[in-house]
Amino acid sequence: MVAQPSAAACGMKRALKERLLAAWMRRMARVRPPGRRADRPARIALWQFGGVGDMVLATPVIAALERAYPEAKIHLWCSDPAFAALLSRFPNVASISAFRVYDYDARTLLRKDVRRSLRDVQARMQAQRIDLLINLHVPAMRDWWAVEWWLIRRLQPPFSMGFDPPFLRGRSLFDVGCGAAEWEEVHYTERYRRLLARAGIDCDRATSVPLTAEERARARDLLGAEGAARTVCLHVGARRLRMNGAMWPLERFIRLAERLVAQGWRPVVLGVAQERAQAARLCDRVAGCRNLAGATDLGVMAAVIDAAEGFIGHDSGPFHIAAAVGTPAVAICGRPDPEPEYLDYRRDDLAVVTGATPEAIDVGAVVRAFEGVAGRG
Repeated sequence: MVAQPSAAACGMKRALKERLLAAWMRRMARVRPPGRRADRPARIALWQFGGVGDMVLATPVIAALERAYPEAKIHLWCSDPAFAALLSRFPNVASISAFRVYDYDARTLLRKDVRRSLRDVQARMQAQRIDLLINLHVPAMRDWWAVEWWLIRRLQPPFSMGFDPPFLRGRSLFDVGCGAAEWEEVHYTERYRRLLARAGIDCDRATSVPLTAEERARARDLLGAEGAARTVCLHVGARRLRMNGAMWPLERFIRLAERLVAQGWRPVVLGVAQERAQAARLCDRVAGCRNLAGATDLGVMAAVIDAAEGFIGHDSGPFHIAAAVGTPAVAICGRPDPEPEYLDYRRDDLAVVTGATPEAIDVGAVVRAFEGVAGRG
């Protein structure tokens, strides 16, 4: 029987890897230059590798780039193009491509097939002949920082912008970089505003979701003859939270729906096809609920949220859609770190209910939070 390494040994190996990656990145970096502006780029690569919410939070950057460089084409790179479907509506977005950065780490890069796939990504990016590269991603793992930096170094764009890891201390790979003191514990939209300001580009913090007339019409059809009056959207799922065991219990959503119906609200349950059975359990228990889980694509879901008078759900993509379209919303965040950089919009029509665990969040607290925002839309 092969002996397994101890936790202490694994920790030492991980710490050594972290130090080696940091040293390698410091060698690539240089003293952070003062902010300056890109010279009229024709082709811009924009990197953001999160989920639907991260894509919505990037919309102020796209709008700012369209104002600053109205003739430029924007090539968006993300972990899954399905997450960025709503961004294709911006006029200057010319393409949306996949770069699955989360597939790479220090271990997988030892494999030839993985390195080959990374070189393929590099070739596809080089074919776009980019003038300006903007990396909005702030990785959670040092491995991903290193992969992204390796790729930027190989691409050698004429001008680059992005965020620097905390351990660099005044050094950067970018022509315009933001150090950790400027982006840590700061909401994404404010991070982006600060980064673009260093390049002389005006960027506000207002997110947006362009909707088509067809999507709005489909939303009206789904809401039925009663229309959107007193409609509140409930989002009981969330892929990322389901994977991490951070979902608010369905029984709590059922009790919440009962309270809302008693107050005269009409709950509409949203979600993807995989969440339809879960939504059906809620609708079977609470008379007056409508199950739209799996009945919409992302654009129609956004149109339903836009038409509704309120939204309550997990701290995931649909909450950020509600924020973008101006629907009063409550996010349920059941984990010790509520990620203020992701959720803290500082708006009266948005609220976040937090707890150390999902079970620690009481139905009454969610109802009170919704009552607080519902009158401010």
